[in-house]
Amino acid sequence: MKKSSRAALSLFICIFTLAAYGCAEAPASVTGSVTTGSSPEPTAVLTTEDMTDAPTEALTEAATQTAPAPDLSKPLTAEGVRILTFKCPQTDYVTAQGCCYDGENWVVAFNKFDIRGEECTLLCKFDKYGKLVKTSDGPLYLEHANNITYLPERRAYFVTSCQGTLTECWNGYSVVDGDSLTLIEKGSLGQPFFAMSYCPERDAYASARWSGETLDFWDGELNHKLTRNVDPPGTLSQGVFASEDAVWFVRSSRNGYSQEFRVYDWEGELITTIPLHLKNDAESESVNIINGEFYVTSNAGRRAYLYRVEFHGSE
Repeated sequence: MKKSSRAALSLFICIFTLAAYGCAEAPASVTGSVTTGSSPEPTAVLTTEDMTDAPTEALTEAATQTAPAPDLSKPLTAEGVRILTFKCPQTDYVTAQGCCYDGENWVVAFNKFDIRGEECTLLCKFDKYGKLVKTSDGPLYLEHANNITYLPERRAYFVTSCQGTLTECWNGYSVVDGDSLTLIEKGSLGQPFFAMSYCPERDAYASARWSGETLDFWDGELNHKLTRNVDPPGTLSQGVFASEDAVWFVRSSRNGYSQEFRVYDWEGELITTIPLHLKNDAESESVNIINGEFYVTSNAGRRAYLYRVEFHGSE
């Protein structure tokens, strides 16, 4: 057969094959993309640690099964795997503080000092992919906004003041509407606290004072019920999450002490301490437990990094 005839036949076979079967799709592993809630753009495959500012698939989406609880009767260590970055949209807010998950969105406190030297907060709400949904209408005076806990019956956020710059407010709190992000209540209690968390299952609050040497427990109306003195931790006081079975404090490193979880029961008895590792010893700020999964946020200035916590046995 002549070369021209062979070429024509080959071209005919190729056209017939394409028409019959169509074009094959490239494997997903080749065209890897990052999910952002809109049409993804092709990009290189990223590892978790590479995703410094890019949202990824949300790991806080409601699961069909609750993750098994870590066995607190055995020695454990904890490691945070960074999964999301929450960016403050205004560059003059320079530190990330409290953070909580309300079942649909994350709300994060970003702080700055105003012209008087008073610390104030921009509350930012992000969806499960790290996309900004809403911010408060200007600064809210929540003092340090050291911890945030969700009040589902009120659809509101309870914000722990912790400390003030122009006013003393170690026993102060604020309540912010969950939809409008407007301040609807400010109050103070008879005992100081650096962080307080609400447990819907118990309709009760748990808090700790100063450096964590004293725990307090309150009913759902914020009536004081119990004080318990505990061994003072060497780590720095940060956030708290009150679950039905235990109260989890996350504490950052200080003076040679590595950051950790301190876990207590509702009588104030220490259950366990768990060393916590975050890459580059990032400063932990808050802890949240969602369907049995543990999450920690850290302060990265105008960003808050979200970590999923993995627990490992420790010899």
